[in-house]
Amino acid sequence: MKSLLLEQEIVAPSLTASRERVQVDGKFFRRGEERFRIEGVTYGPFAPDAEGHQFPAPDVVRRDFQRMRQIGVNTIRTYFLPPHWFLSLAEEEGMQILVDVPWPKHLCFLDRPDAQQEARRLVRHAASVGKNYSSLFAYSIGNEIPSDIARWHGAKKVERFISELYDVARQEDPHGLITYANYPSTEYLDLSFLDFLTFNVYLHDREAFTRYLYRLQHIAGEKPLVLGEIGMDTMRHGEEEQAEFIGGHLREARLLGLAGTFVFAWTDDWYTGGFQIEDWAFGITDRERNPKPSFHAVGDVYGRSPSALLNETPKVSVVVCSYNGGPTLDQCLDSLMKIDYPNYEVILVDDGSTDNTKEIVARYPEVRAIHQENQGLSAARNVGLYASTGEIVAYTDSDCFADPDWLAHMVYPFQRTDAAAVGGPNLTPEDGWVAACIAASPGQPTHVMENDQVAEHIPGCNMAFRREALESINGFDPAYWKAGDDVDVCWRLRHAGGWIGFAPGAFVWHHRRQNPRTYIKQQKGYGEAEALLRFKHPDQFNHRGDGKWRGFIYGAFLRGVQVEEPMVYRGTFGAGLFQCVYRPGSPHWLLLPGSLEWHGVMAAVGLTALVWSPAWLAAAAMLGLSAGVAVMQAAQARLEPRYESWRSRMMVARLCYLQPLARSWERYATRLRSFHPPHSQPVIIEGDARRLPLSGTYTVDYWSEEWRDRTEFLQEVVEFLNEHRWTKTVDTGWTNWDLEVFFHYWTALQVRTVQEDHGSGKRLIRVQYKLRLTRLAKLVGQVGGVAALVAVMFHSLPAALVGGAMTGMVMGAWLHGTNTASKVVKVFDGIARRMRFIRCTDPEAESEGPESSPGEMSGASMSDPPEEMSGASISDSPRDKVESGGN
Repeated sequence: MKSLLLEQEIVAPSLTASRERVQVDGKFFRRGEERFRIEGVTYGPFAPDAEGHQFPAPDVVRRDFQRMRQIGVNTIRTYFLPPHWFLSLAEEEGMQILVDVPWPKHLCFLDRPDAQQEARRLVRHAASVGKNYSSLFAYSIGNEIPSDIARWHGAKKVERFISELYDVARQEDPHGLITYANYPSTEYLDLSFLDFLTFNVYLHDREAFTRYLYRLQHIAGEKPLVLGEIGMDTMRHGEEEQAEFIGGHLREARLLGLAGTFVFAWTDDWYTGGFQIEDWAFGITDRERNPKPSFHAVGDVYGRSPSALLNETPKVSVVVCSYNGGPTLDQCLDSLMKIDYPNYEVILVDDGSTDNTKEIVARYPEVRAIHQENQGLSAARNVGLYASTGEIVAYTDSDCFADPDWLAHMVYPFQRTDAAAVGGPNLTPEDGWVAACIAASPGQPTHVMENDQVAEHIPGCNMAFRREALESINGFDPAYWKAGDDVDVCWRLRHAGGWIGFAPGAFVWHHRRQNPRTYIKQQKGYGEAEALLRFKHPDQFNHRGDGKWRGFIYGAFLRGVQVEEPMVYRGTFGAGLFQCVYRPGSPHWLLLPGSLEWHGVMAAVGLTALVWSPAWLAAAAMLGLSAGVAVMQAAQARLEPRYESWRSRMMVARLCYLQPLARSWERYATRLRSFHPPHSQPVIIEGDARRLPLSGTYTVDYWSEEWRDRTEFLQEVVEFLNEHRWTKTVDTGWTNWDLEVFFHYWTALQVRTVQEDHGSGKRLIRVQYKLRLTRLAKLVGQVGGVAALVAVMFHSLPAALVGGAMTGMVMGAWLHGTNTASKVVKVFDGIARRMRFIRCTDPEAESEGPESSPGEMSGASMSDPPEEMSGASISDSPRDKVESGGN
């Protein structure tokens, strides 16, 4: 196959240092220091001239470029490599060019060596020409390989060949950008090695179009997403409908954070397959270049920033909480000062920093700084909330810096939906190879999606809330000092009936930990947060303490080890218009070798080897399996190509091995520490101890004549426990108790309340305390029982000693728990006195154990209430009151 491209003569380079080429900048592009938005149209193909070039004459091209610039077009997409004069003219007119490299993709090219060789030759030639021109924006090394051909060859082989073409272009032009123009029918192709993703999408329904853009943004991940073609035929739909369609779709794409769009096409003059096309008219100008209404619709969007396209710009309060964040704080605040949004404020909460935070923030008079003693991350975020004045409160961290369009993209989902909160991605900046390895390791903060638009969790470094929604759940829980506050607030928001949206274009750059030591420290902090979260949200965790996410965790490093091949929905006979990939999750058994429990068993086997040498083989096999899983995970992790080396992979493997151990260790350690109540006894819980009876169940009644409600009583108790950092679990709606307090790792105390209404504000509130064994105590008891059974059956003295010791431990723990639970009873008594409740003595409880304290009603009982209760009998039921006409 002879190519016209090879007939072009390569001229001397015209690229100068003063005219920089476009580069990737996160999910967008930049040229020099300026944001470069791809605002494009497709150009051609046109009927070939006498020399075989499928482009108009130079004077026509110049007029086209000038007309394009009038409506903000700055980039064109061509379907052939233009001649040199065309590239030079584009430089003169300030136009960028995305060049499609045509090769025989319509053939079963992987079965034909000549077709593959032709593709390599054409790509290499295009790159050798394009590298000389600053007007060459990028190369598209392929366009819409037919889905049946991709199915015929297999996705992996097609991906491998496109990757090979990428390498050919990169070797020839190291500084050029490279993409491939995909489409929905081969959406499943994994082309993450490209510099940016390009999709041709023709969806007339705007809501369907929006949903699909969300999906494509998740596929693109941290890469820019560009619409390679979007258009409508005016012969079938009319010019006015085309204008409304293009204007609305372009606006939607801009607000959803796409890096660029190409409208198909500039003109109705279109030649392909050896014929002039007469029965389609996709142009925004007609064949004589006369503008259609869509010409002006394009101009209404191109050239305008996302914030200028918003219908409204509500005030946003940006809150940054910092504790010794000096090394990155200056970069953070500087980025916030450059945000392109007309109505926002920045609040910095300095949570007791001892570094140079005060000096840094003093350089930014626009920033409202609040300095306080160290109270923890959640408390600092609440301070920022209550100091803010915006309708929307957005949070980021001092080790982040924001994209200029961050707030505009964050606000848009609030406008188009009733989401209570919105989050966005956090990208890894250029911090060197060690930080890149850490970014590719597990445990990074990220979003968890239930579907393409609804999130289950958004990371604290990039989240925003409607003020009223956040205040309705009382903000953040101060119990979380280091981490976990974002997970807790998302779960509580969802429990309250709200839902969380996602803004794929609203990203911040988030510095990862700079060395393995700080990374492991971060993971230990996450483990501590998970332990605290489990007390409050037990339904969200499994028995090992790992979170149970209903949604999908995005990011290759968070999917775990992939063993099974992904499944692709292709439609009947492979003819589906939207062919999606479904990736299976990591097998659960592969998580076991990396767990702390596995290593505990491994250590026990190793100790056994001291008396039975074959156990060394078992211990070695277990260690080898753990290391092998870590190596597999590291091999599948995605590293930046420039950092790809055996050293980097070994670093990632080491971190994959250590991360679950550090996280689990701290999770267990925190749970053990959290079982102990505070040693200091506040005044409010002074009084005689009321030890629970041996049955572990105890009921206390309180009388009130002031319309005090049991939920108010419970809330007072919870606030006290929060203030004094008692570990507890509050009913999530799925339990038959109200509160569970952990004061020992062997036992826990469940508290349940009920309320009797007796009219005229008189209420009886009953509180029942029930001691229970923890899972650990039950396990020890079960092992003791088995040991005792073995001792009886085999007359084994060691088994009898083990069984007796373990049974004694459980009994001692139960006795200790009945005594320790008195602290909780005293808390309720103290809160009751503060709320002016009268404690009634339960005869049953009185006979079993605790007696009334001097300040209580001596001799009063459930059936014999005091006369001063305004004549109301505690034995009267609410039904009796209603039937007798009482209030």
